[in-house]
Amino acid sequence: MAKKKMVILGEDLARQGYCRISMRKNIIARIDVENWVEVLAEHYDKTLHEMFTEILGNPGFYEDLFRREWSQDRLEVRLTTARTVPSSFQCPVGYEEKDVEM
Repeated sequence: MAKKKMVILGEDLARQGYCRISMRKNIIARIDVENWVEVLAEHYDKTLHEMFTEILGNPGFYEDLFRREWSQDRLEVRLTTARTVPSSFQCPVGYEEKDVEM
């Protein structure tokens, strides 16, 4: 029964934009700011148009990078939950609203 709850939790976290950034440590993260593209554009000294062009040309790359390097919204979860959440590698999920009831 507990395993099923962890799977449901993982599915719910995935809907909120969480992706697995470490399978070894069972860490998941999400893009936690709406203006994440602006943050990247400023970091790489690009215009928004240039940054969006880069993002569209490399689906999932910059989203993964943001989750790993800039996201402050990280959770350590159980292995079953971590396996339910998609890998961050090449995951094109951007910012998603977080469920505040969790």
